[in-house]
Amino acid sequence: MRYLNEFRDLLEKRVSGRSERTYGFEYELIAENPLEKADLAGVQAALPELGFHLNDNGLVMNTEGMYVTFEPGGQIEFSSPPLYPGDMELFDHLARRIADTVESIRLSTGVSYVPVDFMPGRDRAPMLLDAQRYKALHELLGRTSDRGRDMMKGTAAIHFHAAVLSFEELLRLWELMCALSKEEVFAMGPQRRDIWNRTDPSRCGLTCAGAENVTTPEILLDKLVEFALNALDLRTGIPFRELSPEPGFQEFMVHFTTIFTDVRLNTKGLTLELRTPDTRPLHLFRGAWISFIDAVQQVMDN
Repeated sequence: MRYLNEFRDLLEKRVSGRSERTYGFEYELIAENPLEKADLAGVQAALPELGFHLNDNGLVMNTEGMYVTFEPGGQIEFSSPPLYPGDMELFDHLARRIADTVESIRLSTGVSYVPVDFMPGRDRAPMLLDAQRYKALHELLGRTSDRGRDMMKGTAAIHFHAAVLSFEELLRLWELMCALSKEEVFAMGPQRRDIWNRTDPSRCGLTCAGAENVTTPEILLDKLVEFALNALDLRTGIPFRELSPEPGFQEFMVHFTTIFTDVRLNTKGLTLELRTPDTRPLHLFRGAWISFIDAVQQVMDN
């Protein structure tokens, strides 16, 4: 299959030398009221006063290594640095920084971010990001589904990451995350699940339902690549495998980052990413974080 050998080589290179698993999170909140571009610009302008500055890699980051990004509806997302299981003091500090940042944004800009998983009616709200990939995705989802724009602009989620330590453990970690995605503390609520199921099936349709047919890491990787090849290209709206001339591997890797599934292989830091948990208040987020680490350690590290 096209790209498969290069993809495996990349994965093995990125796990080389890893001996201890780290974890990470993305914690997203949604604006209580729909935002205009000027509102988002005001929030972004407030961040330097709150300790977040643009670094050499183009990330708006604070001194603890937590960075802030935004989604097309103006949702704010806090991403942690890699954390070890025993880093609860640092986790609690990051949680306080999130709470303080959100409150300071409310006081200085009037934008109130709330920890809810879905705000109805945001499919018609303005698209606030100018990056071409978001514009292309917004246009595509408006044609291929009736809930895709809700997903982009009206939902907020938590993503949990666990570092992959070797190619050989990829399947076992994937199976674990598939199992976690069905547990109450990590599963999507009915509103987000309905949106997810009615978003672009070529991006969101890969589920864990066929796990019994995946018996080796090689077969799993083959399925992940095949799914991406069948997903619609953002620019043309046709399956990526049908593009001509055949794109190079780097273009395929960019395309791979646009695949949204319950459990996703995140190639940036080489983690497996559980994307199903609905966002929730920080005190409930803490309990889910502990449960996630405990589950991974019990299965993978003992």
